[in-house]
Amino acid sequence: MTSSGSDSNDGYRKAHEPSGTSLLMSVIRTLSASEDQQQREVEKAKIEKAYRECDQKLDTLINDNYETLTKTIQSYSSISARIKTSREKMRQVKEDLTSCKELLHCKRDELRRLWLEGVEQKRILSMLDNLEKVKNAPQKLDSFISKKYYLHATELATETVSSLEGDLAGVEALRDLRMEMQDKKEELHHSLIDELHVHLYVKSATNFRTTLQRGSSVRLSGDLMSSPAQPHKPTLMKVTHGGSKRLKKFQMRKRGGLEVPSTEDDVIDDKITEDLNSKPEDDSEHFMSVLVESLALLKKIPDTVEQIKSRMNHELTKIVQRATSEVAENAKQRGESIVLMNQPKLLLELLELLFDRFHSVAVAHMSILGSINRLKAGFSDNEMYTMDDIWSQIQSVLQLHLSSYLDMKNATVETQADTFSENTSSDIGAFFAKRKMLRPKRQVLFLFESSSHAISMNNYMREQKREFYGADGNLKVEEECEQMQMVCKPSVKNVIQVYRPLSQFIHDIEGAMNLDSGGQCSLRIFVSDYIHHIFLNHIQQEIDKDIQTATKGGDSDKALTDFSAQKAAGASQPLLQTTVAMEKAVSELKDMMTYLPDYADQFLNMICKILKEYKDTCHAMYRGIVQPETEEKRMVSATWVKDEDISRCLRSLPNWTNLQEHRRKDVRESDVETIEDVRERNEKESDLLVTNLGDKLLQHHEVLLDVSDLRLLANLHESLEWFSERIRSFAGRLLPSSGDNTLAISGVSSLEIPEVDGITLQNLISQAKEFQDMAQMCLLVLHLEVRLHCFYFLIPVVKQSSYHTSVDSVDPDQNVVTLNKDLTSIEEALMVALQPHKFKYIFEGLGHLISFILINGTQYIKRINDNGIKKMIRNIFVLQLSLTNITMSREADLERAKQYYELMYKSSDDILNGIVEQGAVYTELEYRNAVNLLNRSNPGTDSNLLNRRLQRLQEILLEAV
Repeated sequence: MTSSGSDSNDGYRKAHEPSGTSLLMSVIRTLSASEDQQQREVEKAKIEKAYRECDQKLDTLINDNYETLTKTIQSYSSISARIKTSREKMRQVKEDLTSCKELLHCKRDELRRLWLEGVEQKRILSMLDNLEKVKNAPQKLDSFISKKYYLHATELATETVSSLEGDLAGVEALRDLRMEMQDKKEELHHSLIDELHVHLYVKSATNFRTTLQRGSSVRLSGDLMSSPAQPHKPTLMKVTHGGSKRLKKFQMRKRGGLEVPSTEDDVIDDKITEDLNSKPEDDSEHFMSVLVESLALLKKIPDTVEQIKSRMNHELTKIVQRATSEVAENAKQRGESIVLMNQPKLLLELLELLFDRFHSVAVAHMSILGSINRLKAGFSDNEMYTMDDIWSQIQSVLQLHLSSYLDMKNATVETQADTFSENTSSDIGAFFAKRKMLRPKRQVLFLFESSSHAISMNNYMREQKREFYGADGNLKVEEECEQMQMVCKPSVKNVIQVYRPLSQFIHDIEGAMNLDSGGQCSLRIFVSDYIHHIFLNHIQQEIDKDIQTATKGGDSDKALTDFSAQKAAGASQPLLQTTVAMEKAVSELKDMMTYLPDYADQFLNMICKILKEYKDTCHAMYRGIVQPETEEKRMVSATWVKDEDISRCLRSLPNWTNLQEHRRKDVRESDVETIEDVRERNEKESDLLVTNLGDKLLQHHEVLLDVSDLRLLANLHESLEWFSERIRSFAGRLLPSSGDNTLAISGVSSLEIPEVDGITLQNLISQAKEFQDMAQMCLLVLHLEVRLHCFYFLIPVVKQSSYHTSVDSVDPDQNVVTLNKDLTSIEEALMVALQPHKFKYIFEGLGHLISFILINGTQYIKRINDNGIKKMIRNIFVLQLSLTNITMSREADLERAKQYYELMYKSSDDILNGIVEQGAVYTELEYRNAVNLLNRSNPGTDSNLLNRRLQRLQEILLEAV
C-alpha cells in the first residue's frame, strides 16, 4: 500500500477513533487490505505497542483500585452462592406442590359434598335473616318516615316487598305482612310527592333566604319613586332547556344571597346517599335529590312528572295567596291600615316578595330537573317538562293577579276590546279559559243565607266591598279572584309602582328562556298591551279632563294661584292657575317617563301634544286681549310686536338688551346706573316712538286702556316665562350628555330614562322657545302700551288744548290728570304681577318720553302766554310727581321739560342771548320750535324778523360747535 493510502487510513482512524470490537474489525480490515508483509509488520508493531500501553494502564488501575476490586470479587462470589442456594429451595418447593396436588386429587369427592352442605347452610341462614328483616320492616319503615329518611325508607320498602313477593312468596304466614308493606309502599309514594311539592313551593323560599322579614321589610316598603333608579337584586342565570337534552351537572354558586345552579359539561355520576346522623332537610337541594332518587327506586318518575305538571298552577296560586297574607300581616305589624286599600307600596312589596319566591321555585325546579334527567329511563322526552313550562306558568299566574290589581275589567269597553284584540298573545286567553274550566263546581247542599248571622255578615261585607271598590260598587274582577285577599285597591296607576321591578323580572325570565335574540315572553306582551291600550289612554283622558277643567268655563283662565301654590311652584310672582295646572300635567308625564322609561317617547309625544294645545289656548287668550274687535281695528302695540322687522328693532334697543342681561346675572350695587346712563339708553327709543307717533292722534281701539287686561298680560307673561323655563330645564335634562347641551342646567343630573327620539325632543325645545317668545311678546306689548298711553293722552294736550288762557285756566289739563290716574292704576296692577326688573323696564324712561313728547309738542301749540306756560308747567309737575312715586327717581328729564317751557317767559332775543352767554341746553330743533311758538303767540310780528332770529340761532349753535 502506498504512503498516501496509509495516511488516509490513519486519518480515518483518528477521525472515528474506534474502540472494542470495532477497533478489532478495523485492524482486520487494515491487515486484509495490506499489499505486502512490510505493511502487516508495521500494523503488528502498532498493535503490540498499543497492547503494551493497555497492559501498563491496566496494572496501574489495578494497583490504584486494589481494595475496591477485592471487595467486588468477594461480593460477586457471595451473590453467586446465594443464587445457587435459592435455586435448590425452589426445586424443593416445586416438588412439594406436586405432591400436594396429587393428595388433593385423591379427596375431590369428599370436598364436593362438604361444599354443597356449606351452600345449603348459607341459604338457610339467609332466609332466616330475611325473615327477621321482614318481621321488623314495618316498625323500621315508620321510624325512617317519621324522621324523613326517605331514601332508607324506600330502599327498605322495595327490598321488603321484593323479598315477600320473591323468595318468601310461598310463605302463607306472611300474607298479611305482604299486603301491609304494599300499602305502606303506596303511601310512601304519595308522601314523597307531597314532600317534594312542599320543598318546591313552600320551603324553597326559606332555604334560599328570600322570605320577607317581619316588622321591617328588606324590600322597598316605601315609595318606589323616591329612587326610581334603584337596582334590582341579582337574578337567575339562563338555564339549559329542551326535553331532548340532558341537564348537565349543577354546581351551586352564590350571587348576591341567591344560590343559583349553573350547568357544567360533566354529567353527574355521584350516587345519592343519605346520612342518618344529620337532619335530612338541612340541605334542601340534596333532600329533593333524595326524594327523586326514592321515587326512581319506586319506579314512579313518570307519575311524579305528571303530578308536578298538573299541580304546578295550583301551587303557584297558593304562593300568591300566602305572600298576600304575609304582606298584609307585616303591614298590620308596622301599624299600617290595610283597610284603607290606598297603599300601592304594599302591592310593590307583594310583587318583590313574589319575585323572590318565584326565583326560588325556579331554582328548586332546576334542581329537580337535574336529578330527574340524571335518572330518567323508561319514558320519553315528551313526558318531561322544561324550565320554559315553569316560567310560562309563573307568567300566567302573575298575569291573572296583575289584571285584578291593574283594574283591567273596569276599563272602558273600547279600551278593553283593544287590549284583548287579535294581536294580543293567545296565551292569556287560553290561560283564563283554562282557569275557568279547571274550577271545580261544588254542589250546594244547604244555605244559611237567610239566617240572622248571615244577613249581618252580608251587610258588613257589602259595606267593606263598597269602601274598597268605590261608592258605586261596580268594579268587576275575575271570578277566580273574587275571594282572594288584596293588599291595595285596584287602579290603572298601580302599574307605575310595579313597572321597574316587573321589567327586571321579565328580563330575568327572557334570559332564562333564551329569548335575548329578540323574542318576548308572554308577560312582557301582556304588560306592553296593557300600557299601550289601557294605561296610556287612561293617562291621556285624565290629563285632558284636568286641562279642560282648568282652562274652560267662565274666567277660570284668568284666575291666579294663591300664595301657597305660588311658593310651591317656586315663582316670585302670581301665576295663572291654568299654567300651573298645565305644568302639573307635564310634571306627571315627566314622572311617567322616569317610572316607565321604556315608554318615554310616548309620554314625550303626549307632552308635546298638550303643550301645543295649551299654546293655542294662550294665543287665543292673547288675541282676546290685544285684538278684541275686528282685524281693521287692531291695537298699535300688537301690530308692532307682530311685525318681524319692528319687533326685531324693538328687541335691539338698549332697554331690551339691558333687561336680557339682567336675567342672566345678578345686579350688584356697583352696577347701579347714573341718570345720564338711563337717559342715553332711553333716548333712542323715545326718538323712535316720537318719530312714528308724534303727530298722530291715537284712536280708542288702538290703545289698551283696560287695566285688568294689562294685568292679565303681565300675569300671562310671568306664567309663560316660568313655564318656558320649566320646559327648557326638562328638555335640557333629556339631551345626551355628550352632545352640545345648551339647555343643560348646572347641578342637575340627567333623567334616568333611555335616550328619547331626537325629532320629538327638538319639537319640545321649539315649543319651549315659542312659549318664551310669547312671554316676550306680552312684555313688549306692556312696554309699548304704557308709552302709547302717554301719546294717547298727551298728544291732545299739545294739539287740542289752548295755552293762551286767562289766569283762571291754569289748572292741569284733564288729559294729564287722567294719564296720572291711568299710570297709577297700571303701577298698582303691575307692581304685584311683574318682577322688579321687569317693572323697571316698563316704567323706566317714561319721564324721558313724556319730556320728549311735550317739548316736541311745542310745534303743535298755536299760541301761548304766561298763563299757558304756567298751565304747562303744572302739567309737567303733576306728571313728574306721579312718575317719581312710581319709579322712585327724580325724573330729571321732566325737570328739563319744565325749564324748556320756562324759557318762553323770555322773549326770543333773550333766549338767543342766553344761548350765547350760557351755552345751548336744547337742540336746534327745540330752540326753533320755541322761537316759532313765541312768534305765533305775538300776532303781527314781521316774518323777516323771525327769519333773522332763526338765522342767528343757527349761527350761534354753529359757533358753539
